[in-house]
Amino acid sequence: MLDMNQIRSMLEAELKSWDQVSVGVGIVKDGEVLLADGFGFADAEEGRKADGKTLYQIGSCSKAFTSAAAAVLVDQGKLKWDEPARNYLPWLKFKDPYVAEHVTVRDMLCHRTGLPRYDPYWICNPCTRKEMVENLKNMDSVCGFRAGWNYQNNCYAAVGMIIEEVSGMTWEAFVQKYLLDPIGMTRTTFYIDAACADDNHAKPYDRKPDDPMKGWQRIDWLKSPLEDWKQGIGAPWGPAGSIISCPEDMVKWMQFHLNKGKVGEEQIISEANMKELHKVNMVMDEPLIAKFPEVSFPSYGMGWFIDCYRGRKMIQHGGNINGFSTLTAMLPEQNAGIFVITNFDGSVMTYSAMYDIADRILGEQAEPSWPQRWHERMEKMLEARKAAEGEEKRVEGTAPSHALVDYAGTYRHDALGRVLIREQDGQLQIAYDFYDTFCKLEHWHYDTFKASDPACLINGMKARFMMSEDGTIDRVEIPLALDPRVPTTIFTRDAENKE
Repeated sequence: MLDMNQIRSMLEAELKSWDQVSVGVGIVKDGEVLLADGFGFADAEEGRKADGKTLYQIGSCSKAFTSAAAAVLVDQGKLKWDEPARNYLPWLKFKDPYVAEHVTVRDMLCHRTGLPRYDPYWICNPCTRKEMVENLKNMDSVCGFRAGWNYQNNCYAAVGMIIEEVSGMTWEAFVQKYLLDPIGMTRTTFYIDAACADDNHAKPYDRKPDDPMKGWQRIDWLKSPLEDWKQGIGAPWGPAGSIISCPEDMVKWMQFHLNKGKVGEEQIISEANMKELHKVNMVMDEPLIAKFPEVSFPSYGMGWFIDCYRGRKMIQHGGNINGFSTLTAMLPEQNAGIFVITNFDGSVMTYSAMYDIADRILGEQAEPSWPQRWHERMEKMLEARKAAEGEEKRVEGTAPSHALVDYAGTYRHDALGRVLIREQDGQLQIAYDFYDTFCKLEHWHYDTFKASDPACLINGMKARFMMSEDGTIDRVEIPLALDPRVPTTIFTRDAENKE
């Protein structure tokens, strides 16, 4: 029997030790909701408390809704897991023609297309959902088709568009009608403006630049300028990570999965297709987040990570989006589910708390404790980052080869979009976001400059400019790809910008 008072005390202590603003938690066991509550502040400035109805953005935990929506269409006989995706989306293209002809919905949902992440494109460019999917044709593979596991968000947008094409509804409307409504997730939404119009929503926070372990500051939601709640237009990346929910709704979502697709007496998704979502579809080389001896056989289903935790099957998925961190986990053999969410950017408290609660469910105890292990891991990671920064090679006493104005212009990369460079008040500046927000580029050495603005997505990245045969600055290399295996991240300057 779980001692809920002890769990509440643990969560309060973790919130304090991680120095974060709030945490929302849901726990279900044997069909009973044991906890659906919030701790801390949904809005620290206003002193507004979090509770079980507080809305948070769940990030990539949205992927399981997309795979479940696809399962609904499979049950309806309108979609097949293993038929070419082009049967449903004829204009779908990949750089490799073989992949374009053979890729399936299953391939895209279990991340085995061979494509890595190209997230800066959709995070920083005002693209439509269709443009996000069309960008697949510009992306370089990092391994063979079906030869390796590589997390890929654009492919989830593609499945979202397949759902739209097959159903004749937007992805948002389909998920609402066939999942949220029958499951009873009445507070869940897809739109930031809808969440902000609700009095009980969490504000997004992050660390201040001067201390990565203590203190916080408010940050902006990641909102596409094309998102329009009133018109029913969702974020382009919606099928990969736009849903906003709360602990009270997410415990219903976990119960739906633990009940094998059933709500009450109604079978929303067939048991056979729930098994397809929850079975191993692709084996991973190593866990995505961190290695621990208790966790083995990391793999991926469709919209869910599947692994073995202390000898028991665990189905789980995390989510991170500006100012929010999420984790949904289920132990099907124990008929138990755990949901943890914070209004804090890049938080690992979700994992620390989830594993602590999982051990209580299993009657196990970690030594050292999960909070201690995650704190130690974070400290080591920060130490390694500082050491790497200290080892950066810089040639002193050098100068740029050209006048600063000669570097200014618009530079483009087929898969990563557009970068703007300008000279202002004797300094280079760079912009790579929806709203052309410029940040400083400080001279590093020769023709290399370094982004220097903690609020900038590319803070700390180096921009290395290159010349054509006639000596004109015509390219810049910026390591924007999130996977080091991506062969090139060279942006080419627009012809009309060259003087």
